[in-house]
Amino acid sequence: MEQRLKIGVIIVDEQTTFAQRNLAATIESLKAVGCAEKNILLRHAPRLFGVALTTQFFAEYTDVDAVIVLAENDNSPEYTAMLYGVTKLQISWNMPVLIGDCRVTSEVADMVAMQNEMEAAAPEHISPDKKSIN
Repeated sequence: MEQRLKIGVIIVDEQTTFAQRNLAATIESLKAVGCAEKNILLRHAPRLFGVALTTQFFAEYTDVDAVIVLAENDNSPEYTAMLYGVTKLQISWNMPVLIGDCRVTSEVADMVAMQNEMEAAAPEHISPDKKSIN
């Protein structure tokens, strides 16, 4: 069954080479799991430090189902801080965020599908609006 996904993709400008190697494959992989090209929203974060805020903007100002951050783990303090910020956002906004290369697309589709299934199966009195949890 094909999903109708809307996915945000963050390109980290300080890792342009990594993003260039993975962007086309990420878009093609998203289309393969049911995301129309018009439902792939690309945004740029100048540095790793800006990824958490860019993710929050996706959560607040768009209706994306999930976010993919095209970023390579460089074991820097900035990468660690970005992970911490993104993890907090996932919990507070109830929105999957995956970090890596083009291979995370099937995982993002699986996470969104699981979230939708669990929300649909929740008792009637528990029907959270993913966008107003914060």
